[in-house]
Amino acid sequence: MKSTLLSLPFAAFALASLAVACDDDENKIGPSLSTGEVNITIDSLTFDLHATPIDQKDFDARSGNLLLGNLNVPEYGDLNCSFVTRLMCASGLNVPDSLSAPDRVDSCKIIMSVPRGDLTGDSLAPQKVSVYALTKQLPSGITNNFDPAGYYDPSSPLGTKSFTLSNICYSDSLFFYNKDKPATKFVDIAIDLPKSYGQEIFRQYRDNPSVFQWPQTFAQYMPGIFVNSGFGKGCVGNVQSLYFVVYYYHLKEQTTDVDGEKVTTVTHARDSVFPFSISPEVLSSNNISYKMSNHIKDMVARGETVVTTPGGYNTSFRFPAKEIVEKYNNGDFNLSMVSNLTMSIPAEQVENDFNIGTAPSLLLIKSSEVENFFAKNKLPDNVTSFTANYDAEKKQYAFSSMRAYILDILDKKEITDEDVEFTVVPVNITTETEKNYYGQVVGTYVTKCTPYTIKPTMTRLHTEKAMIVFSFTSQVIK
Repeated sequence: MKSTLLSLPFAAFALASLAVACDDDENKIGPSLSTGEVNITIDSLTFDLHATPIDQKDFDARSGNLLLGNLNVPEYGDLNCSFVTRLMCASGLNVPDSLSAPDRVDSCKIIMSVPRGDLTGDSLAPQKVSVYALTKQLPSGITNNFDPAGYYDPSSPLGTKSFTLSNICYSDSLFFYNKDKPATKFVDIAIDLPKSYGQEIFRQYRDNPSVFQWPQTFAQYMPGIFVNSGFGKGCVGNVQSLYFVVYYYHLKEQTTDVDGEKVTTVTHARDSVFPFSISPEVLSSNNISYKMSNHIKDMVARGETVVTTPGGYNTSFRFPAKEIVEKYNNGDFNLSMVSNLTMSIPAEQVENDFNIGTAPSLLLIKSSEVENFFAKNKLPDNVTSFTANYDAEKKQYAFSSMRAYILDILDKKEITDEDVEFTVVPVNITTETEKNYYGQVVGTYVTKCTPYTIKPTMTRLHTEKAMIVFSFTSQVIK
């Protein structure tokens, strides 16, 4: 433990922290306090948090980041990913009634887009995907272990496709982004569907267009789809978008006069519509099966702290709030004011040959609140829950705003186990920035915090070397 004391003129402290009523005798107050001394105390304490692993078999996997594929890495383990999703209907197909006849349909596809390089594993690894229509509504309490059996007919896929997540057939120069070629940023997986499926969509739109007006009514017509990964063990990709496309023919008639005689030219043209797609407004959930490697299990058995995603190990520990409060209360001073409380945990990548890295962000939260936090889509409040991003240069996670937590603890007559038991969960954080009139950023706000399901990660946390810095200002009246 290391403490640093700084002496400052008390006048500045008195002006900042004391309020005087207008009818008080200021002449009496000044002399009585001027003999005091102000100290700023900064305690840097290294703690062994004695972390305990949590085998996270069941977790909230609702997300707009949908993992697809299978991966086997000796150091990481075996990961199998599929997903279920409802679909957002189009408010209108923008097809004139005269053209919406089912016999005008030419073909129908599902197109899934994966950002180029947004994968783990070998992009050339062959894989197979099958898409099934759900036959009943998805449950509201869905998790990563949701079993879709009974929700679809395995003998009747809408379509299947063998694919790789590589664009190796294109020149690298084609991937230099410009506004005319935005599609080169993605690898598209196009799955052919039966022509009759597209015809049924047109028939439904023509006979009962109200079905497509609201997500609730559309869900009764189509509960959603199950996208299942088949063979292949070398790659997992992040599906960013999925949409249905119906291609249809329409006629363009051109009339001209030649030597007074009428000549008619009829052109068959093909157009398309997007009747439905995945969307943040509707339920999407990953089906994730992760079997940890013996390598990770052995690390944990040796007392090391490892957190993995998606699923696998989280970790928990007791925050040393009692020790901090005891030192604070035993100080020899009359007045005090807490400045800040921070905690940093050293961390590093678990070595592997597949470039599986560290979790980008961690959530530190009271263990008693983990379940409700994700179920109710809560945000970190810096009182019972905190976030930290991985600093690759310093190789650590720094939770920098824990002042409100320790103030709450100081107000308690008794510190309970619930007050000090915390869980660490890898999370995906969505933020928005606020700018002023001049375009300058004046604030960044967290708008969403969900379990990290974007990529496989495995992080070694050195919880035995956690650094806690507690600072406060105190004054002794002589």
